Amino acid sequence: MKPTSMLFAAIVAVALAGCARAQQHTQADAASTASAPGRNAATANRTAASNNPTPASVAHPAATGADTAQYLCERGAHACPISSPLVANSQAEAQWLLTHGYPSHAERARLDRMDLAQLKAESQAGNKAATVLYGTKTAVSGRFYPGLAILSKAAATGNLYAYYGLAEVYASDTEHKNLVDSAAYLRLAYLLGDGKASSAIAAKGLSSIENVVADERAAGLYQTYTKNRQPSPRPLE
Repeated sequence: MKPTSMLFAAIVAVALAGCARAQQHTQADAASTASAPGRNAATANRTAASNNPTPASVAHPAATGADTAQYLCERGAHACPISSPLVANSQAEAQWLLTHGYPSHAERARLDRMDLAQLKAESQAGNKAATVLYGTKTAVSGRFYPGLAILSKAAATGNLYAYYGLAEVYASDTEHKNLVDSAAYLRLAYLLGDGKASSAIAAKGLSSIENVVADERAAGLYQTYTKNRQPSPRPLE
């Protein structure tokens, strides 16, 4: 298996190769409708996302210490170098998590205990993480495409945690299960700035070939699904 850094360099090169390959990739997805459920759903994702214009960069108000404290490593700043994607090693990283829709571990546990109606209410109240869980649970509970539409809309507004939701949907034990597509959405989060998404990809235990396919898939999605959006790097200092 190639090192993650080499894979990242390779997929960025693929993503910048030109629109022609992206168009061919999209056409190949459309042609595989009868035999690849995961690819079908991903194509539907891109269709849903295309209805939502890629948002312009907007200024977000700085979070307060109380807002970001829940994300910080319990052992202190810079004491958790290898940590969950939901844990921050600095105030800057905690601010990034909050801005991009990530829950803390405690918040994720709270939301996991909610049913769909409760998650919908939290989402409508402006809870970005609740929106992701609402879309994810909707998709895996029998309303696959409505759930994907919720996640696609969240992703289009800059919610990077929505890509974790999409990855979770494709990793779930449903007829749409596709671990390669699941990894591709995590790789997309990585391309858009979440350096810790690589640990979630590694945890899937895919083969070298599967990882290469996932990287190629992510390169295509970077052009068609995110419209080559500029990354927002996660502070990892």
